[in-house]
Amino acid sequence: MVKYRLPNSSILLSIREYCQTRNLFLLCMSIIYAFAFASLYWQEAGLYGENGIMPIRRQLKQNNIQTPMLLSFFSNLNLSSFHRIEFITLFGLVLSIFMIIFKCLRTTFFFFILWLIYYSCFQVGGLFLWFQWDTLLLEAGFLTCIVAPLRIIYLSKRKQLIENNDNDFYHDRIVLWLIRWLAFRLLFASGIVKLSGYDRTWWNLTAMFYHYQSQCLPTPLSYYAHHISQWLHSLSTAFVYMIMSGTAILFFSPLRQHRLWAFYFQTFLQILILLTGNYNFFNLLTIFLCLSLVDDKWLNSWNFKSTVKNQNQKKSSLKNIEIIVKWIINLVLIFVYVYLTIKWFGIKWNSNKNLIETKIMFTPKQFDLFLKRFVPVCIFIGWCSLIFTITKALTQSIKRPKKFYKKLFHLIITAFYSIIAICLFFISLIPFSVIEKNTLQALPGELQTWYNKYEQYHIFNAYGLFRSMTGVDGRPELIIEGAFESTNSKGLQWKEYEFQAKPGILSHSPTFVAPHQPRLDWQMWFAALSNYQHEAWLANFLYRLLTNQNEVLKLIKYSPFANKPPKYLRVMLYRYNFTELGSSNWWKRELLTREWFPTISLDTQWFIDYIKHQDILQIKSKTIESSVLVTYLQAIRSFSDKINPILFTWFPVCFAFIILILKKCLYSTSNYYVKSRQSYQTVSTLDDKDESNHRSNNVDDHTGKILGKQHRGKTDQQRKNN
Repeated sequence: MVKYRLPNSSILLSIREYCQTRNLFLLCMSIIYAFAFASLYWQEAGLYGENGIMPIRRQLKQNNIQTPMLLSFFSNLNLSSFHRIEFITLFGLVLSIFMIIFKCLRTTFFFFILWLIYYSCFQVGGLFLWFQWDTLLLEAGFLTCIVAPLRIIYLSKRKQLIENNDNDFYHDRIVLWLIRWLAFRLLFASGIVKLSGYDRTWWNLTAMFYHYQSQCLPTPLSYYAHHISQWLHSLSTAFVYMIMSGTAILFFSPLRQHRLWAFYFQTFLQILILLTGNYNFFNLLTIFLCLSLVDDKWLNSWNFKSTVKNQNQKKSSLKNIEIIVKWIINLVLIFVYVYLTIKWFGIKWNSNKNLIETKIMFTPKQFDLFLKRFVPVCIFIGWCSLIFTITKALTQSIKRPKKFYKKLFHLIITAFYSIIAICLFFISLIPFSVIEKNTLQALPGELQTWYNKYEQYHIFNAYGLFRSMTGVDGRPELIIEGAFESTNSKGLQWKEYEFQAKPGILSHSPTFVAPHQPRLDWQMWFAALSNYQHEAWLANFLYRLLTNQNEVLKLIKYSPFANKPPKYLRVMLYRYNFTELGSSNWWKRELLTREWFPTISLDTQWFIDYIKHQDILQIKSKTIESSVLVTYLQAIRSFSDKINPILFTWFPVCFAFIILILKKCLYSTSNYYVKSRQSYQTVSTLDDKDESNHRSNNVDDHTGKILGKQHRGKTDQQRKNN
């Protein structure tokens, strides 16, 4: 027996331009769901438990929220509302882990379950889940249901995969275009709103100087990025505009190279943001959305062993002309991009100061006029790109299948997805056009009606982060302090609570927490920009600290009153700034308001009356929920509480990948044993022109090898001679 290696699957699927891209995107979305559910599950008890900051029972009762379908579905399990949401979150986490491990589960059916679970959590999550990345995950998750194979379980047998080229999903390019359109709306709007908000720092190109220290949860690298030269901050701000919005229009270029350039630029920017700021899974999700810009050819280029080059292939003169034309177009594009960047942002070298000067060279009025004209152009370009994509998919669905009934079947399926894509495109124009009111008003009223009909599901959203820059004079920061009752003449001895990631103790460095999102820390950042009358949840949080509620204390890093609850609490407002390089501390601060929230205790009558009105008084443990399921839920909760939240968020994905690696090592099917006299011809990558020749080849039913007719004849003749 002689060992032979089968042709790499990427070669066998070379005519499938987006098959591997789609599968990679589905894997990445499973990873995002695992991160999201793991992070949320760890915090649920403290945020939404019976004695949490915002109990779910209170959310459903006071806010008149319609009970999510999944919570109603599990109502027969004799579980409280919190245990039901805890159960479905845990179920979503486990399902996402299995979907990472098993490709056969990455189908529309299971992705819809994940979307439904996250949407149910979003419905009852209140302000702790009202972040832009939560709505982005809902929209991306909904589109993923369309991208995934429309089957209960996706089984692709190797033999069928090789034999039947008719098994191609010709609509892959259409559904991935919807992901591309979402990525464009997200990134283009995120760049535009920074100028359309008319914030002084964004227009002066000084925003990045304040951003690193004023963002919600800085990282250690934020400290060093903050201390780079001012001219680099200005230059980087200009590049943020040109990368986010400037290269986003290349998403719809008919030339593949332009889309790859856009992918590289956007990925590079997101990696920089990820390193200098904690935005949970947002940056990873954005990068994964940009995978819609690549194709199988690009993915195969990273697998050098799978690339088979035909050295004897001669380039025709027409091919050479095509290459030259593309090079000319690329050079023109680079020239225009560099020219506009220099012109719009006045980039020039100052020889006296030995630095690059940057300044916005257009006025707000000129920008408004540009936006008024360019947004409709973007819509038109997107529409043309969609029509081109649909036309190509429909053409392939008719041309590639050999049998008539398969042509008809694939044509109907592709047309079905084309109609869905057109409908989603037009409805999404409503939230996209929010960045330019004239364009929004010019859209047909029927689109607004359809958008309003589905708005509650958050499958169409408006995007745009950091419209205005906060913390120009330093970041406002709330510090919660507690004290025991005074027993001497020195008065109350106040001690600080320390949070998971937000700044507090001056000597403590910022930390990396992504993809975990400490949602309490984020809300504390928003509260510091407001006043306590507008932050009703904060009173609930302080009450839980006064009662030393264990599940709430787990949301913070350190409590100086772990053994005995404090008698008094107060909230101080400080202004924080990074220290200078070389300092022993990371932060310096100054007191702004001595008591941002007045000193309270459990004897403060107005405070207790408010807590009673909010219906969050401490509830003793109930014994009516004595089911086996509750016992298991409590055991899992006890286990998760012992793990650091950052490690717990990473654990499911790392565990899934360990299983994947073991599965790859133990059950690898890349090598087969076949008879020694049986030889195989080399399989090379196929272009579209060679597709008809490829389909004339026969397939060996025993091994799944592609054998040329001429080669098989030679093999038979050799056997006769022997």
